[in-house]
Amino acid sequence: MGLVTQRESYLLEAARDLGAPTFGVDFFRSRVDPRVPLRLRRLVRDFGAQVVHLHGGRAAFFYALAFARTPAIYTVHGYHFLHKGPGMRRLALGAERFAAGRARTLIFVSDHDLRVANEYGILRASAGSKVVRNGIPFTQTQALLSGSLNNIGFIGRLEAPKDPLLFLDVMERLPGYSATIVGGGALEDEVRREIRHRGLSDVKMLGTLSHLETLETISRLGVVVMTSRWEGMPILPLEALWAGVPVVATRVGGLDEIIEDGKSGLLVDGRSPVDIAQAVRRVIEDATLRERIVRNGHDRVRSMFSEDQMLSEIYEIYRRVAKA
Repeated sequence: MGLVTQRESYLLEAARDLGAPTFGVDFFRSRVDPRVPLRLRRLVRDFGAQVVHLHGGRAAFFYALAFARTPAIYTVHGYHFLHKGPGMRRLALGAERFAAGRARTLIFVSDHDLRVANEYGILRASAGSKVVRNGIPFTQTQALLSGSLNNIGFIGRLEAPKDPLLFLDVMERLPGYSATIVGGGALEDEVRREIRHRGLSDVKMLGTLSHLETLETISRLGVVVMTSRWEGMPILPLEALWAGVPVVATRVGGLDEIIEDGKSGLLVDGRSPVDIAQAVRRVIEDATLRERIVRNGHDRVRSMFSEDQMLSEIYEIYRRVAKA
């Protein structure tokens, strides 16, 4: 098994450390760089792959342009074309239909993405599809090893889709609460400036951490807040709920397939910082609600989001596609 991914990326270095065959490609130089599909075609041919597993629209589009003979499985991690302007939306939708048409099977990480694919005619071009929800290993520590219930966490990329500035709006409405922000990205400098400008001295930024360090940080939080504009099936709420940390999130994408509002977390309709702050207060101040969310969230992750189950379903798809 070999890995092709963005050169000089964390994933590339991690795979090399594990001794896996790795190949770095620059997928982001241009959306239509003709060198990328040619490079992918040669890599797949020379490596002798029986199946190619594509993650995300950019990789799927470039591989579709390669017109390689090796069958491909395309895992959709959310459809971003929904959030683009009219012109770019049409182009991006066309690219998704083209990529789906060149794939043997599409994997969706959420029922939400499957509904979108059906609604926009993406599935009509594909030979098959299956929902395989993301899963996590059940090896994490429990919550509040040495933390405070009043410490609120934002974990993720500091980019527009995650909307960290909305998180700061929420914190302005939570006097007496502290916050920890983990992650980096294009908005990192702006977030730092806004923290100083708004006088949010209790909001601390830790930057980008290793996965283990991030899990340890989550375990010391009172609640994880997700202010995402859109999501597919994110890993963060699974890791938080498994660790016993409640999640308050905007109701977007596949989040309602993880969180049952009021039972295994709290979902907020719309993007009002007042409503999100109110939900945070509820889960912190209502001990009965918090206990119910922690118990039900942990049970829900165990029953529905096992990494072993996810891998078993993917391996079965590999076997089926390789034999076809």
